[in-house]
Amino acid sequence: MNIRWTAVISGFMADFAFTILLQVVILATGQSAVFTDPSLSNPIHVLLILIGASLTGVGGFVAGWLADNSYAMHGLLVGVVGILVAAIANVGIAVPPLLLLGQAIGCAFGAVGGTLAGRVRRSPRVG
Repeated sequence: MNIRWTAVISGFMADFAFTILLQVVILATGQSAVFTDPSLSNPIHVLLILIGASLTGVGGFVAGWLADNSYAMHGLLVGVVGILVAAIANVGIAVPPLLLLGQAIGCAFGAVGGTLAGRVRRSPRVG
């Protein structure tokens, strides 16, 4: 299996850029409690965490699109790189378990995004 790290980093950068935009929207709408005390009983928090995880799916799609093979693995690695970067950036800061679950779901969404990109790339062109 050949991993194209440029594809993974490109996918991570797409994920990161969209995540920053999401965080700006979260702050602008006054939902910043999702960062420190997310709750499953708050549907807005659940929605925001799922949107964040789906952005990793977008990054996974980018990585899969740029990869030559192993599309799902490239997408999954986008999520893994995101977790590693977040761990380094948040050293000494307790991360709520619900956000950790969101990151794990993001890895799965990244793999799905990579798979979708691979299918689109392999599909026959019309015209």
